[in-house]
Amino acid sequence: MQFGKQLPQGVADLYSNDYENKEYIIKQINQLTKLYGFKPIQTPTFEYYDLFMNMPGTLDPDQMIKLIDHDGKILVLRPDATVPIARMVANSNQPLEVEKLSYVTNIFRMQNGESDVFSRSFTQLGVECFGKKNRYVDVEMIALAIETLKTVGLQRYQIDLGQAKFFQALMDEINPTPELQREIQEKLEQKNEFELEQILNENHVNEKAKQVLTQLTYLFGNPREVIKKAKPLALNSDMLQAINELEWIVEQINGLGLSEYISIDLGLVNNLNYYTGVMFQGFVHDFGRSVIQGGRYDSLTEQFGIKVDAIGFGVYLDQLIDVLDQQDISLKNDTAMINVKSQNSIYAFQVANELRRNGYAVNLFDQKASILIDLDEKLISNHKGNRTFDGSDDLLKKVGQFYGEN
Repeated sequence: MQFGKQLPQGVADLYSNDYENKEYIIKQINQLTKLYGFKPIQTPTFEYYDLFMNMPGTLDPDQMIKLIDHDGKILVLRPDATVPIARMVANSNQPLEVEKLSYVTNIFRMQNGESDVFSRSFTQLGVECFGKKNRYVDVEMIALAIETLKTVGLQRYQIDLGQAKFFQALMDEINPTPELQREIQEKLEQKNEFELEQILNENHVNEKAKQVLTQLTYLFGNPREVIKKAKPLALNSDMLQAINELEWIVEQINGLGLSEYISIDLGLVNNLNYYTGVMFQGFVHDFGRSVIQGGRYDSLTEQFGIKVDAIGFGVYLDQLIDVLDQQDISLKNDTAMINVKSQNSIYAFQVANELRRNGYAVNLFDQKASILIDLDEKLISNHKGNRTFDGSDDLLKKVGQFYGEN
């Protein structure tokens, strides 16, 4: 039993208190997304390896956790939530005008760096909206991302907006190999101007494109200022159109009174290359990793033989919980537990069941419960004191009062 007390790298047990916190966050966000019209769905834990391999630029094959099926085909544990949902929508054979879907699911990936092994299995909650492209849908999704972080109690956070079309149109100016484009994206994400310039020089990238790419390492921050600097850098009409689209979205967000929560980062170039328009990531003050990631992807369903525009985002729940712990934010999810005791065990069981039918949580064997009921003494007590009760109706009334005090 050498490994009997050990877990594989990248996974973790979640004990009751932590799991209750996680469930509480899921419940809060699901209630919010339901108010926006999203309906829950579920996709399989296993997918065919070819589903992702037939989509270049989605995921690194080395990150996928693979298994061999009994018929010899290669399966993977779900490495991404959006691709399977796009498959589901494309194969649904249902008339589609607008489809708003939500999910809570586990994602499985083998991360590359030793510092990332903690995240081989993580929970993601997300929303996807399928239907004819509508700029106002983009605004609503960004507003929902902001509201999501507000719902769980966060205060100091921001949503960084990027534009995949701007970057893709810039790549058209240099026509890079897939390997070169990955290197460029990596250095832009790192804001590493020096090494980016080295790569561009080694690959003889034309001077105009090189100047724009190195500028992207600085083009982040105040939306108005970034857009003003970005427009003169547009080398073609698609780049300019992308900036104009982003400017319009910023104006609408400002009109909603949410300007304090957004910034622009034109160096935001996600490694999931299926994004085609606005992209966004949510960051929390003093926390180094994004807790939300999303964007528009209008071409993904074409891989399944149908063209449906779409936009969505995912919330990294485990990282969100880390942030809440770090900021010592109370989740207010504690359910007051009641303990019922009596020399007559059957009577105690009967009273406990009656309380449960009325929505109260009862643990007959928890002597440290928030509310204690002594049936023999006809006494109910909590941390503030005790009261007597007379009969079941009076007991239910006073339990309700005590619940309000906990």
